[in-house]
Amino acid sequence: MDRLDEQIARSVQLSPRVPFSRMAEVLGVAEQTVARRYRRLRREGLIRVTLSLDPRALGVTVWSIRVRCRPEHADAIGEALARREDVSWVSIHSGGWEVAFNLRAVREADTEELLTRLLPRVAPVSSVSPYAILHTFVGGASTDWEGWRDTLTRDQATALRETAAPAAAGAAATTGPTPEDRVLLDALARDGRTSYATLARVMGSTAGRVTRRVEALVRSGVAYFDVDIAPAATGQHHWTTLWMTVEPRHLQEVGQILARHPDVPFAAAVTGPANLTANITTSSLDAVYRFVTTTLAQAPGITGYELVPLTRRTKYAGAQISGDRLAPPSVPVRRGR
Repeated sequence: MDRLDEQIARSVQLSPRVPFSRMAEVLGVAEQTVARRYRRLRREGLIRVTLSLDPRALGVTVWSIRVRCRPEHADAIGEALARREDVSWVSIHSGGWEVAFNLRAVREADTEELLTRLLPRVAPVSSVSPYAILHTFVGGASTDWEGWRDTLTRDQATALRETAAPAAAGAAATTGPTPEDRVLLDALARDGRTSYATLARVMGSTAGRVTRRVEALVRSGVAYFDVDIAPAATGQHHWTTLWMTVEPRHLQEVGQILARHPDVPFAAAVTGPANLTANITTSSLDAVYRFVTTTLAQAPGITGYELVPLTRRTKYAGAQISGDRLAPPSVPVRRGR
């Protein structure tokens, strides 16, 4: 990817549905060039915008799950989980002995079914450890990975952020998606930049009505846009999951220290034996060692920690992985389908 490709990708991170015309104006290039470049990036599996439902806005718990299994079955388990629409960030750790994923079911019954009935019945699974996410210090936004934060000027970044749909301030939504929203949500889960005119034709509605409905879902916090960027575009990085035990009086402070670190795209307080988890993305394992001996060494109240290296990733936020690219979008596995 050249600099213009990176600028386009960063623009989409800041405003996932920014019109090509506005992006071109901000970047100072032709609209046709911007549109052609973005479509090539998406076609080649380098970038994808998806729309997802946020269970927290519906009063449902989000979980981080660790599954211990026999290594020869880790790929099959990871791929089966990746096909579920309510599962994200599926990864295989510790040489295949652990499969980790985020569970974002919008119904508590679906969570219970997966954790208490489906996973325990899989023969290669030896244990299932669910951690409820209590508070997110950093993560959950399309700008989590900031490797290209210097590709745009401050004025360009500000102009693009102004075009993003306003998100909810964290309050629970009063109403969830309706049955009529399912076609709309499915289409935007495959391509979050599908035009409103196309969505209107699919739904047999008008572009104005579809626009207002999507904006209402995002504004209420029920839905949000995410941006997946393939390893082939960002370069290969070492991902390590950190599980920590921190004294309660220092939990907020340590979480904020992690959130400010440029190598930490996600950090959250959780239930379970560890009360804080984070992802570390670095150029090498040497950098992980420096992180431990500097950032962690200086943080107060840490009584224990565990580093779990990533072996391979099966799914990002909304896109499955094929090699170092994003796999073509497919119809997700959903209850009743």
